[in-house]
Amino acid sequence: MTALESLTRNELKRLFDETAKRAASFVRREYPSVVGVLVHGSVARGEPGPFSDIDMLAVLNRGKKPSDFSYFDGDIHVGVGFLKTAELEKEFTDPKAFFWARGSARATNVLYDPEGIIRRILLGWRRAKPPHKVLEKSLWDTYYYLIEYSGKMRNGWRKQDDYMTRHSARIIAQCVERALIVLNDISIISENYVWHQVLKADRRPRHLRTDYPLALGIRGTSDTSKVYRSASRLCKETLRLIRDEFGGRAKHRRFQELLAEPLEKHGL
Repeated sequence: MTALESLTRNELKRLFDETAKRAASFVRREYPSVVGVLVHGSVARGEPGPFSDIDMLAVLNRGKKPSDFSYFDGDIHVGVGFLKTAELEKEFTDPKAFFWARGSARATNVLYDPEGIIRRILLGWRRAKPPHKVLEKSLWDTYYYLIEYSGKMRNGWRKQDDYMTRHSARIIAQCVERALIVLNDISIISENYVWHQVLKADRRPRHLRTDYPLALGIRGTSDTSKVYRSASRLCKETLRLIRDEFGGRAKHRRFQELLAEPLEKHGL
């Protein structure tokens, strides 16, 4: 047992909070141009475990961005990343980052922000609604990849290639995650919780609770045929869900055309 494993939950929280504050002071001293310091993850949520690390972000307004680095403070690993305020604000329009960034903003502690710059950005994030362009781009990419990987999975199944079949099934499950995050406007708190949040989604495929854990690999089985069948059904139900929920709102002609194609054309 490590020294941290012997601590109570409150003792762990206090130790990680003290270490985070010490790290913030170190970053401010070493990088005077920093205008804000944030901490993410389990430490920000007040629930570190004995093997947690500290995810810290230092924000700059201008100048050259330093290289990210990490170090150990006693038994605690501290990771420090750097971002410019313009990059932080740019994530408002990034389809890949939007729902994660908004969730992160709701589970972030500000350790240093003398001018209130970071609090202003975070407040905007917490209230943000995804622009239509973000929604359409996310669902368009997801729809395409679901079709692509359903084909790869069928190839794997035909070749009796368990790796290709299961790998493709996992990608399908991850695409389903993305689709349900967008369709249900979910703010992702942490990668540790995302599958729980997805399972609780209101708009979801009919057999999600059965198929998603099997396709993702959370529910293990030595029978690849079960994974194949679950991923196939999950893929088809999610494609229909995207078409039903967003088809009337798609603006780009090529996405409209893709949504109009019968699934049978793609072997589904």
